[in-house]
Amino acid sequence: MMTMKRPHLATRSTSRGASLVFAMMAVVALSLAAVAMVRSVDTGLNILGNLGFKQDTLLAADQATQTAIRWMQTQIKASTAALDATQTDAGYSAAMIADLDPAATRTDSARVLIDWKLDACKSQPGPTPKACVQPLKTEITDSGSGLSSRYLIVRMCSAAGSSTDGSVRCPRPPSGSSTVSGERNQLTSSSSTRLGSSTVTEYYRIIVRTEGVRDTVSLTETLVHF
Repeated sequence: MMTMKRPHLATRSTSRGASLVFAMMAVVALSLAAVAMVRSVDTGLNILGNLGFKQDTLLAADQATQTAIRWMQTQIKASTAALDATQTDAGYSAAMIADLDPAATRTDSARVLIDWKLDACKSQPGPTPKACVQPLKTEITDSGSGLSSRYLIVRMCSAAGSSTDGSVRCPRPPSGSSTVSGERNQLTSSSSTRLGSSTVTEYYRIIVRTEGVRDTVSLTETLVHF
């Protein structure tokens, strides 16, 4: 008669203990994977949010640039010599500024900073600058989005004064020819119309700094002429 031996109780207990260890290891691994996934999602959301805030400041900077252009157009319309002199409160310099450091990234004392906070550049990082230039005194704000902008307009001339003066050097874009012809696709020396050169002004550099939420800052530069 055959008899069957039952597994020893200690062996069965050991097997059950090993299964529990493997189960716990699997739970720990799944927990770590879940935590890593959550952190990855949070990081992605933060990056997307920061990009959104950055885009908002860029849009506000573009609007501030348009405001600066409209101000210059108004000045030129009122008087052709209106932009020949510096207007400090309006954030306008009639001459180029040597060693200008708009973003305060230089570390030498010869730099010239823009007083974006209107605190005599005390909040700017780095050593004490050689000079501190005042931008637009009245801040351009948007209470709904919490964005604020200031700009500085720099006329790209060697000195203040009329650009027609021989002592004031101002780089200008190439002049373009403009005319109106009564004959289609034909313009010759014998035509009734004559070629004429369009008048263009000197270059203007518009520097805009915009602050947004979560200490988001954008700095843009635009070169224009009329």
